[in-house]
Amino acid sequence: MEASGIIVAGESASAMAYIKARWGLSPRQAKAIIMVCMLGVGVPLSVWASGSWFSAFMSVEFAIGGLVVGVLVVQRLSGPSLRKALGKRGQRADLALTLRLTPETIVYDLADLTTTARWSCVTDLYRTRKHWVFLVQSSAMVLPRRFFATPEAERDFIAEALSRMTDAARARSPDAVGMVDG
Repeated sequence: MEASGIIVAGESASAMAYIKARWGLSPRQAKAIIMVCMLGVGVPLSVWASGSWFSAFMSVEFAIGGLVVGVLVVQRLSGPSLRKALGKRGQRADLALTLRLTPETIVYDLADLTTTARWSCVTDLYRTRKHWVFLVQSSAMVLPRRFFATPEAERDFIAEALSRMTDAARARSPDAVGMVDG
């Protein structure tokens, strides 16, 4: 059983944010820690330097505002920058992707790169808004949900994948199990 389609370079970045949360800190948690540290260090130092709580809070608020604007700019520029860099290297930004389920392995065919993993290596299968993500040891195989013509085809594919995964991996994949059980 397989699913195929075209994926654009950088498209799976949003799905990867969820991976970080499963491995430790999510991007939101990391940003919260940075904000708390900015406040915890910035306010007392600003009070010490200026002698005023009001000016201390104002300077730290402006720093946080600048950080937020900077993060938004980086997020907006990263996709086009990646595609431009690939173009300079003679690589296409839109790539053919096929994810194939065999009895022994999961095969991720992305343009000229093929990754194969035994089912025992698949640790999680979860759904994001636009993708299914297979965690394979420390790597991810991202499958856009739009590759499925119908919800039934998507459910059948995910059911097939679940049937091949270990019990422990199925237990860590409540999104997939919930979809199949309906």
